[in-house]
Amino acid sequence: MCERIRTLSKDRPFEITIFGSSPIQLGLDSTFLSGDVDIFSDEDLSASIKKAGLAKGDAAIYIEQVPENVFIASPTWRQRAFSLVRDNVTLTFPHPIDILVAKIKRLAPKDLRAYHLVFQKTGHPTEAELKTALQRVVDIYRPAFDEEDNPGDPMENTRTVWRELYKKEIDVRAEIIRPALQARRSAYGLDLPSFRSQLNKLGN
Repeated sequence: MCERIRTLSKDRPFEITIFGSSPIQLGLDSTFLSGDVDIFSDEDLSASIKKAGLAKGDAAIYIEQVPENVFIASPTWRQRAFSLVRDNVTLTFPHPIDILVAKIKRLAPKDLRAYHLVFQKTGHPTEAELKTALQRVVDIYRPAFDEEDNPGDPMENTRTVWRELYKKEIDVRAEIIRPALQARRSAYGLDLPSFRSQLNKLGN
């Protein structure tokens, strides 16, 4: 990847984020192979990807540029990310915890293997760490839009991760959803008695 960025124009800076399974392969285990490298960027890099011979259908391991909102992670994920500068290109790799959280909605077999790999190699995420990380993206547990294709079942997927990693069950509503929503209400000041009293007066 770092070698192929030389095909990019030198007349302006580029910022590219690499997510999915590739950062786990690069940072933890080179044998954890993936057929595609998922990236997003403010720039349309399709022409450069094609020129480098790394488009889908052109290479066994290809680069796929997707919209940033495909990467469903905490709003604070950039604070934990690792960045690497090569010439005029900044490559950003999200932290493993954010990569794992982004896999919860789909949790394909390869995604579950990623959970096992990270846990076996590092001992993380702990239960507390993963609960906190999932609370930051609590909205993934809301019902999917009718227009979504294969939206997945993040509630059941979370239970699966707990059984696989921690050998126990988890009450997703009690241990993740409710604490996250309670914290959100508190941050908005919606739990203040005076605020509730004012709302009651408005309703009467």
